[in-house]
Amino acid sequence: MARHGSAILAHHISLLPMNVNLTTWLLILRMIVSGGHYIPPALLHCRPSELPMPMLNGATATESANAICLSGLTPRETEVLEMLASGQPNKIIAGKLNLSEHTVKLHIHRIIGKLGVTNRTEAAIWYHRIRGA
Repeated sequence: MARHGSAILAHHISLLPMNVNLTTWLLILRMIVSGGHYIPPALLHCRPSELPMPMLNGATATESANAICLSGLTPRETEVLEMLASGQPNKIIAGKLNLSEHTVKLHIHRIIGKLGVTNRTEAAIWYHRIRGA
């Protein structure tokens, strides 16, 4: 943010996240409409060089990467989400990542919370929409 913060503020850019609860979203929207600025905290720590591969169906790599970055997923959670989205069960994910099944379940629980979805199927759908697969 330090590098781009002044440019963002100079251009009056705000980002309205779509992965927050309705009350928070309305408060952010009200602040933006009132002339304030909002950048999601998770975006402040993203660096383009660390973002995932490009999407396949027309959206740019930046759009895909920004969506995943805005979700606030850690690199390990992103790995788990990729495997979950490919249909792999917890036991296989655990084996491939050298984790316990319990740890995989914890990662999936955090992924579901961060994405604002209700189950692993919705998380997989979210991932495929973002990746354009």
